[in-house]
Amino acid sequence: MATQSKAQFLNDVYTHLKKRYKPKPERGGGRLMVLEAVIYGVCHENTTREQANQALSRFKDGFFDWNEVRVSSLREIQGALAGLSETEGRAHRIRRFLRQLFDRTYGFTLEALTKKPLKDALKALEEYEVLASDYVAATVIQQSLGGHAIPVDDDTRRVLVRLGITAPDTDIPTLRAMLERAVSKNRGVEFLDLIEDLAHDTCVAGEPDCPRCELRKICPTARLHLQQDGESASETHREEAQARKPHAPKGPKEAKVASAKPAKEAPPSSFRPPKGKHGDAK
Repeated sequence: MATQSKAQFLNDVYTHLKKRYKPKPERGGGRLMVLEAVIYGVCHENTTREQANQALSRFKDGFFDWNEVRVSSLREIQGALAGLSETEGRAHRIRRFLRQLFDRTYGFTLEALTKKPLKDALKALEEYEVLASDYVAATVIQQSLGGHAIPVDDDTRRVLVRLGITAPDTDIPTLRAMLERAVSKNRGVEFLDLIEDLAHDTCVAGEPDCPRCELRKICPTARLHLQQDGESASETHREEAQARKPHAPKGPKEAKVASAKPAKEAPPSSFRPPKGKHGDAK
């Protein structure tokens, strides 16, 4: 599939999904602070944006400031990540990032990076281990630095593989670069939200719910599943019809053979005529 055809196909995907899932309002009415975007990226990977937003809110409401998070135990940080998967790993990455940030800047702000060219800002962020994650880096670019980025996690990759956009073994940076060429910047956030809605609604892990999917007419995986379901239903129908079918009548040959068999003699009758006066029968 050529790049242009991928762009057109993804545009069709975007149009179909907008019919099913209502566009979401801007998060907070604007960009996140760079530090918040890092935390948000760690929370959002392989979860929903609602879960990530709730976790970010719990950090803001449940701790005095980011320094308190830095000095908290992993168990305390995990409390703010309730409902997410792999909370221990996420908690470790968040605390490690805050400690590295404090060691380098003696503070908890990275807003100076928003005034630098994107390449320079990303170069500075390479110092922090958490930014080794392509998903977190793309989230910061999209949510804070004003660049064009479409973060890709396992859920997004699963949908794109089933749509035939990419092969299962394509690495994340390559897949993300392809998406960013095919999807315009002004649609990037909304496109990602729609794909996420699809991934957690019908295109779920395991067996997808293709009959209920909005993309069932254009998705190759859905068409294949529906075709297989149709063939299976037809085979079941044929088997049931065969079971209900009455036995066929005997053919002419069978009838001729049957007629050639001698009829069984009737058993002798037990009837005896009444006798007359002299014992003779009337």
